[in-house]
Amino acid sequence: MSKDIEIICIGNEILNGTTIEKNSSWLTTRIRRIGGNVSRITIIRDDSKEIESTIIEALRRYPKWILTSGGLGPTYDDITIESIGKALKREFICDPIALSILKKNYLKRGINKLNKYQLKMSFVPENSQIIDNLIGTAPSVLIRHGETKIICLPGVPVELRHIFKTNILKMIMDDYKGIYFKDQFVKTTKIRESQIAKFLETITKKYDAKEYDFYIKTHAKNPTSRVPKINIYVSIKGYNENIINVQFENIINKIKKEIYRLDGEIL
Repeated sequence: MSKDIEIICIGNEILNGTTIEKNSSWLTTRIRRIGGNVSRITIIRDDSKEIESTIIEALRRYPKWILTSGGLGPTYDDITIESIGKALKREFICDPIALSILKKNYLKRGINKLNKYQLKMSFVPENSQIIDNLIGTAPSVLIRHGETKIICLPGVPVELRHIFKTNILKMIMDDYKGIYFKDQFVKTTKIRESQIAKFLETITKKYDAKEYDFYIKTHAKNPTSRVPKINIYVSIKGYNENIINVQFENIINKIKKEIYRLDGEIL
């Protein structure tokens, strides 16, 4: 059921601390809402060998999707797509669709003639599918390798989000068609994680089943306070909508009863 998705964030600026990486969190939230499963998030440098080895390693795990962010621009260190092409041993070619998109996007900015750095963004691995970038300039790329789909997204958050919402999300939803997903935070006060830990361990074992995936996790909001607050996150997904709904309500109700038993309160 998992149909795993991996996210690879590429950029020296993330690893040296000059840019805070937010793309993976944003992507994971949207994927979770459709019942998707992100199994791994990796952050690496703008280094060709590093990108190649990371892609090869990810492919060995046979994920359904690999989403990359960063390294699609015109500068010397924007080498994501070229490095992925090397990892897949595909010829690097100037794609006419990508070139047309680049010319159109730069024309909007009053640029009629592209220099070699701008033209660089039209080169992709052979047999790639080009995805337009209506916010920025560099198009995104979809590369199919066996059962895995690799999506190369820009690192600029506004561009990544627009492309993902308008083009990529629907593709991923098709892979998760038929999966029902429910989640909820039970926000509490006056109880601590340690007080409810044993109960949550018990309920996790009780509701573990082959028919669905069940996950529960506590998040302490102010653990040092005399009046603690914790959020209890509960999620469940599976193919049978009726079972998902019934079990989810059962779990939430049992958690609430336990909170009251511990003299906690639900916010």
